[in-house]
Amino acid sequence: MKKATPGSQKRIEEKLLGRMKMIGSNWAKKKFITPIVHNLKQGISTEHLSVSLALGAIVGLIPLYGVATAMVGVLSVSLRLNFIAMQVAHYIVHPLQLALLVPFLKVGDALVKSTDVSFTIRQYIHLFKADFWGALRELWMINLSAIGVWLVLSIPLYFVLYHLIRKYIRKYALNLRRLPV
Repeated sequence: MKKATPGSQKRIEEKLLGRMKMIGSNWAKKKFITPIVHNLKQGISTEHLSVSLALGAIVGLIPLYGVATAMVGVLSVSLRLNFIAMQVAHYIVHPLQLALLVPFLKVGDALVKSTDVSFTIRQYIHLFKADFWGALRELWMINLSAIGVWLVLSIPLYFVLYHLIRKYIRKYALNLRRLPV
């Protein structure tokens, strides 16, 4: 394998980071890009990494606050997937999970025709942090139907994500393996 020059490594990093102009770009590189590069350098296949990243992202969107990390752990062990890659994907979509929480609950509420969901995301999170089991007991039907909506949407989304991630990783795999970790 041809050794990359410092100039080409810099160009590769700029492509991968999408020329991030945000303040936390070094933080993003350290938390998200470096673990993926490290996995590729260890010899993980692009398919295995793509499955791990896509499934981690899908699980990270589950509309039940506080269970995604445990689900990622259980799935990575039971399906023999890469835990680090799944966790990275889960962390990336976490803000999206919070943003989609109330819409999932509202759709779930409309399906079961219970009470109107009129709480904010902060109230919902506070309710689960204060008394997780009590919140589940109080909102179990709405949460169950929201999880059903998530499950229906997650299946096609998984396949789309898997193919996009696999295409991207295959395109940049050689360059990613050359980057220093």
